[in-house]
Amino acid sequence: MRWVRLIALFALITAGVNALPEEEGHVSLVPWKVLQPGETVDAPLALFWIPSSPDELRRSSLLTSDDLTHYSSRCVALRVVRFDDGARLASLQVEATLPAVVLADREGRILGVASGEEGTLRVSEVEELVRQELDARAGAADLRIDKARRLADEGDEETALALYRAVWDERCLCPRQGRQAQKAMRRLSRR
Repeated sequence: MRWVRLIALFALITAGVNALPEEEGHVSLVPWKVLQPGETVDAPLALFWIPSSPDELRRSSLLTSDDLTHYSSRCVALRVVRFDDGARLASLQVEATLPAVVLADREGRILGVASGEEGTLRVSEVEELVRQELDARAGAADLRIDKARRLADEGDEETALALYRAVWDERCLCPRQGRQAQKAMRRLSRR
């Protein structure tokens, strides 16, 4: 078995990089979940997609976006709203032409909307909508960390710990800031 591996490795090395396909073979499948009427979504951010037709649901570029797949790992719930879910459509205030995407927070506040032009929703517009919200939350977390650091230096460790905990609670949306908050809380607890 070892010889087979060595021969295969030698064959790959001698064939060179030109033997690799030029087209990217990786396709990300975005983990969209179809919502049932009345079903709740418990996530810090939720991206609701309202497709214009069943055909779009099968062929849209929203199904294979690397960025959307990555955002799903950062606690952004990706949900498809059914056409017959009138209550959800009303709560999302979908009045634009379909297809549309609505970004909302845990409390149901609408943070942004992207609607289709001529029956097509551009995946780059949807990715940018989510990216801007995640960047805004990361910026707010950075400000809280800076304020907590100043308060800890001034001796107000209790308030600093509360700010660090608030950042830690959002660690899924802001992983870098969450790690910084965790380290800072450990340092404060050792004092």
